[in-house]
Amino acid sequence: MKLGAQIRLFVLLTSVVPLLVLAFTASGVAREELAAVLSREQVGTAAQLASALGAALDEQERVLAVQLGSFRLDVAPDEARAGFLVSTWRLLPAVSIAILKNAAGEDATPPMFASSEAEAQGHEVVTVQRLAQLREELPEPTSAIVRGEAYLPQGSPDAAVPVVFASPWGDGLSLGVELSLAPLRPALERAAGDDRAVVLVDLAGVVLLSAGKAPLVDPSRLAPLLRSPEADARVDDEVIVATARLPGRELVAVVAAPASGADAVLLRTLQPTWYIGIISLLAAGAAGTLLGRSITQPVSRLRDAAQNVGEGRLEGRVAIEGSNELAELGASFNQMTERLELNRYEIAAKNVEIEAFNRELQQRVDARTRELREAQARLVASSQLAAVAEMSGGLAHELNNPLAGLLGIVQLVKMKRSGEPEAALLEAAEAEALRCKEIVASLLRFTGPVSGAGERSAVPLAALLLDVVGLASSSFKRREVGLVLAGTELRLAVRAHPEELGRALSQVLSALRTAAAPGATLSLTIQGRRESGTAELLLALDRAHDNQDDWRAAALGLWAARRALNDDGCGLEDVPTEAGRSWILRMPLAETAS
Repeated sequence: MKLGAQIRLFVLLTSVVPLLVLAFTASGVAREELAAVLSREQVGTAAQLASALGAALDEQERVLAVQLGSFRLDVAPDEARAGFLVSTWRLLPAVSIAILKNAAGEDATPPMFASSEAEAQGHEVVTVQRLAQLREELPEPTSAIVRGEAYLPQGSPDAAVPVVFASPWGDGLSLGVELSLAPLRPALERAAGDDRAVVLVDLAGVVLLSAGKAPLVDPSRLAPLLRSPEADARVDDEVIVATARLPGRELVAVVAAPASGADAVLLRTLQPTWYIGIISLLAAGAAGTLLGRSITQPVSRLRDAAQNVGEGRLEGRVAIEGSNELAELGASFNQMTERLELNRYEIAAKNVEIEAFNRELQQRVDARTRELREAQARLVASSQLAAVAEMSGGLAHELNNPLAGLLGIVQLVKMKRSGEPEAALLEAAEAEALRCKEIVASLLRFTGPVSGAGERSAVPLAALLLDVVGLASSSFKRREVGLVLAGTELRLAVRAHPEELGRALSQVLSALRTAAAPGATLSLTIQGRRESGTAELLLALDRAHDNQDDWRAAALGLWAARRALNDDGCGLEDVPTEAGRSWILRMPLAETAS
């Protein structure tokens, strides 16, 4: 999606969407609130209607009760009873039939009703079947006033309620009437008006009277409300229904109004909101378009300029008017382009220098590679020498046994030839054999496995040096280098591993022998430093070799010897001198040798 479209969409979303959400939310809240207001209005109407209908029925029953209590019918003749019944029938137009019964439940006088239009005088015409129906519906007079269930009399469009009044004089007489509900119709029509339906039903939902838009009343909507003793309402998508029970009676007044009226009111309420939403949508679209153009046009120019730079054309510049961030970005882009153009020439010059430096560096790398290969060859030679030393240790083990046997044979022959001319030769042979045995023993000590690892003991330094010098003297002679052991403190003892220290000293002498020039002398001087708890061995070489390769090999040997000496608690360091080279080996002092 293009940047301009994104900006317009963002403006629309941030301005119009909240308004639409607010409108939908407000419409929902308004609809619920309006439905609640209409429900309360309907409930009030139903309650008022139920109260008015109940009052009208109560007034009729009160009049009939007073009428019955005003006469002593138990002592009245038949003509008086018949007159009472006629006057009672004529008293209220709502009374369609009047029956006077005695305590046995028999008619005390013929019932009063209009059997023809001439006799009606405002009352309904009653048939014999309707009279029989009333007799079945009349309840027993168990109290002063007993009401039966409302029903629809035969041949009558209006429902009626059978009511029995017991005589207050205790004579067992009772007055039964069919009280028509037709006089209540005007009250229902006034409550219905032009847009509502008002009906009177029993607790089973049977419609007794109706006025207004009767189809609005659906028994399925009334069922949950009829059993409620209080006025109540129910709202759905089609009808708002309110019910209220008549006081003291099993009759319910129902008021129903279409829900479309609420929708019409709601629509009139929300129309301004939708108008505002449409105007806001148009305004947001126009604002988003203007804002998008003010951003996308400079960005497009920057994009084209960046493509030119990417293709190597650094001469072009971008022109953006104004003082906003996009103008600042354009100025920075132009500055960057100028800097890139300047850097191109600088880089070209640097490339020439780098190429020359690379050629020189390649030459140095080649020379260094040759040196590393030579060092590798010397390291391989050192490894070979280590292997030879290992083989020498094994050879010393193999020579020790035959040498001991040879020495024993020479000594045995010497004992047998004592005093003979050959005795002098045998003594010389014994001395040489003993010397060979000492050399092999020293070789075994310095090439054999280390014993007592982790434990140091007191080692006589002079004796150890004599063994090392004895083993190394022949190799020094072959290179025409002198080896001298001297010192004032020959009785010192150091604390170390004898085998490891002997091997390290042998490696030091071997490295110095490599660095020594022909005819040079290496002197070893033992010095004691009891106040510091160390013994020192000064190794002085009066003339060193000039060959750099020999010095590199000697340095490698000294490095390995230093590592071994450091592990054994000793240290080897160079000492500056006026002529030749000198080193000092410091060892922890144990005690004076006895």
